[in-house]
Amino acid sequence: MVFVVLVQLGCNNQNENSLNANKVTASIKSMSKLGTTEYTLTKVIAGKDNQWYTIGDRKILFSCKAHVVAGIDASLIQFTDVDASAKKIKLTIPEVEMITFDIPPDEIKLLDKKVDFFRENFTSEEMNEYQKLAEEKIQEQLKEINIKSESEKNAKLFLEKILRSAGFESIEITSTR
Repeated sequence: MVFVVLVQLGCNNQNENSLNANKVTASIKSMSKLGTTEYTLTKVIAGKDNQWYTIGDRKILFSCKAHVVAGIDASLIQFTDVDASAKKIKLTIPEVEMITFDIPPDEIKLLDKKVDFFRENFTSEEMNEYQKLAEEKIQEQLKEINIKSESEKNAKLFLEKILRSAGFESIEITSTR
């Protein structure tokens, strides 16, 4: 979709000397979800269950890999001042959102499990609770690496490149954040 927008804008720029601001803004809004940052994060979770009233231990260790894409909803971009003759444009982008957060089942790997003789194996519910814990830890990790800030910066750079290739010279991009 992004390639189509760039080709359309490039062709418009070559065929016409003046900017067609309506086509430019419509093309950008038609991109819908614009993913600008992608991460693959892995978290290792260890669980240990050795209650005082039980005999023996239960331990589990697994890894969980999440694929995350953050970006903006391009259909919500607000073009506040578009002047094709002066080749200037002002726009406001919406707040960054998580477009996808995916933990595929085949990316959850059991690394080690130890259940002593006198103990029962881990139940499906217990395994699901550890997987939920892994997801929560990955969400915390996303806040630490500041994915939203990086994604906003990438969105602004991307939009500026598109608008410059369309012929705009004065570009001001702000965010609603």
